[in-house]
Amino acid sequence: MEPNKMKQKRWKYLYAAAALGMTFLLNLSGCSRRFTNYPETAGTVAIVDSTEREAVRDENGENPDQPIDLDNLGEQQSAAEMEALAAAEAAEPGVEEPYLDGGELRLLACADIWQNLSCVMKTKEGAVIVVDGGRDVDAPHLIEVIQELGGHVDVWLLTHPHSDHVGAITEILNMDPMPISIGKVYYSLQVKISAMPQAILPEAEKCGTLTKGQKISVAGAEITVMNEPFACTENSFNNSSVAYRVEMGGKRILFLGDMGWQAGEDFLANHTQEELKSDVLQMAHHGQRGVEEELYQEISPEVCLWPTPDWLWDNVQDGVAGAGSYKTPIVRGWMVTLGVKKNLCVKDGDQILR
Repeated sequence: MEPNKMKQKRWKYLYAAAALGMTFLLNLSGCSRRFTNYPETAGTVAIVDSTEREAVRDENGENPDQPIDLDNLGEQQSAAEMEALAAAEAAEPGVEEPYLDGGELRLLACADIWQNLSCVMKTKEGAVIVVDGGRDVDAPHLIEVIQELGGHVDVWLLTHPHSDHVGAITEILNMDPMPISIGKVYYSLQVKISAMPQAILPEAEKCGTLTKGQKISVAGAEITVMNEPFACTENSFNNSSVAYRVEMGGKRILFLGDMGWQAGEDFLANHTQEELKSDVLQMAHHGQRGVEEELYQEISPEVCLWPTPDWLWDNVQDGVAGAGSYKTPIVRGWMVTLGVKKNLCVKDGDQILR
């Protein structure tokens, strides 16, 4: 598979949250600066002040504090192509319920117009699993859903420390008293940051050193840690995402976090097709390309989870679908070719699969 050959200067707009990651590790509330790519051997990360970087807005006038991934720029699509794609997706056969044999999966929409990744699952036996949780603004709705499911999270899985993934858990862990209880929180950082205090909250047991193939068991589900963080030269934080495969209700559910093409190549090279094959797939990097088509072909999902707002789903620029430079419609086309039966996208609000 050929690497991304784009020659334009690549700016790494990475959130300060390796920062906002895990309050049980960090206490950086209010931090608005971003870490650059961290050195592979150093114990600290460099910080780039906003005055030292070019201010870039996306085509829709996106908040400049959101990360713009210039490595993942795509191409424009014609109105006819967008209509044909929508028609092909509308013809999806769908899946029969109950799909998860008494279990439930909820993909939660972001509280505002930006992207996040927040997924809550409940097994038939009643165990609750959360993946990432979204941004700080997503915390109230996430708490609401968890309380509806009993108020206790058995296992909380974190893919990587960007604030659109770990902002909500940071917000929750800062609350006193905490409105929910948490059993264990699983994560792995590629490098340790010297500023991280080692204290943890009594409400949550941290499990911060994961190994490939590690099994995590809860009532009604088995979780497999699919990889240790990859050391990549491109988009280092996104590409350090830990993937998790959750087996519940007779189905395999694979979460890729924000993996890009480089981590995707390593991920593909380190797994057999049998290990990769999954029924339900969280689309990498909010569906805007992320990993390449070959990995998606090996996974061959029936159901795709898109943590993708409407402007990203339709590649919108100046109000025109297909006129922007995101690759989401291209990836949508790949899923049509793969014969995906159901696309669940948060552009339409919270999505539930039972």
